[in-house]
Amino acid sequence: MLCAMRSLRTVAVLILAICILQVAGGLLGVWLPLAMADDGLSKVYVGAVAATYSAGFMGGAALSGALLRRIGHIRVFSAAAGVCCAMTLFLFWADGVIAWALLRMPQGACIAILFATSESWMNTVLGKDERGSVLGVYFLATKVALAGGPFLGAAAAMGDPAPLMVAAACFALCLVPICWTAQTQPQPLQAAPMAIGSLFQTAPAAVIAAFLAGMSNNAVLGLAPLYARDRGEVEQAPLFLACAWAGSLATQWVAGWASDKIDRRLVIAALNALGAAGALAIFLLPPQAGFHWAMLGIAVWGAGSLSYYGIAVAHMADRTSTANMAHAVAGLLFVWAIGSIFGPLIAGFVADRTEGARGLFGYAAIIGVLVCVSMGLRLRVPGPARAEKGAFAPQAESSVAAGEALALTGAAKAVKIDQSA
Repeated sequence: MLCAMRSLRTVAVLILAICILQVAGGLLGVWLPLAMADDGLSKVYVGAVAATYSAGFMGGAALSGALLRRIGHIRVFSAAAGVCCAMTLFLFWADGVIAWALLRMPQGACIAILFATSESWMNTVLGKDERGSVLGVYFLATKVALAGGPFLGAAAAMGDPAPLMVAAACFALCLVPICWTAQTQPQPLQAAPMAIGSLFQTAPAAVIAAFLAGMSNNAVLGLAPLYARDRGEVEQAPLFLACAWAGSLATQWVAGWASDKIDRRLVIAALNALGAAGALAIFLLPPQAGFHWAMLGIAVWGAGSLSYYGIAVAHMADRTSTANMAHAVAGLLFVWAIGSIFGPLIAGFVADRTEGARGLFGYAAIIGVLVCVSMGLRLRVPGPARAEKGAFAPQAESSVAAGEALALTGAAKAVKIDQSA
């Protein structure tokens, strides 16, 4: 316990920097879809901009390893935060889908670089015995910051530059803990290639779950504020999204504990059944129903759908040697990123052509059912004995509890797509 506390103090500046960063991310996550809709963009185009952000994130994760090896953690973090700050301010003048996309793509790349830099540093400093407990604190703190960020712009009207200025200020302020730290920055690991085909052969269920998590979760989080707007509850959009993260926090640890006791694929299936039920409830919610029922529905969706990616990572870890662990986690994030590019495109089309933003949750329910069916089919293959399982550690999809491996290994840059997969 004392060792973990000392380690927590060691990485406190890194956790603080990412918490400030997540405040900006949470604020932009609500404000940007609403601003794009106010700019006259259809839901198809809002989804397309979300997809370009994901593409930038994937590219940034691939590039970060080379940057870290060349100029070091502090300089990389500083440069990426500076670009994020500038791109955020430029968003005020965005007009049309191309302008939004051209600004969001480099922002996504720099967000990935920021996560990769801080978390690769963190994982290098932490020892194996205390890593799980310290990352647990990190996971909780950053999700609270992500959920709280939208409320900083809740009182601003559309067209008010205040939310963008607050977000830009957060990107600038996250530099302070990193630049003032007295710690010596670590030496990054060298790049190594990895084939996604071999990843699928090792743990098909983990690859399927990661891909479908990207397909669903990034789409819902990117377009959910438009559901509140369509219901005439635009002022409730920050609380609506916060409910999803609150649901995730309520179940993450229980689900992780359960996955250490029983087959992780069964836990993934159960969580997706819960997420699909929440999404379906919102889809079937009659227009005259109170908006609090939609908030309850998205909390249930978040409790299931935002809690299983880390269990998929743990499932992959159960079947991977220690020497290949970083490459496996990197590849899984790469698979998630592919899904997160296509998901918002499809969901935006569905929402625009069918039931408005309400159709988004019908799409999410379908993805949840697909995950359940996939895990059920994979359960026919025996899993590892309980004694062979590693302890569960929470993973945040958009951060480099998963993504730091991409920074360390440069795996996305060196991935060889195995056609047999």
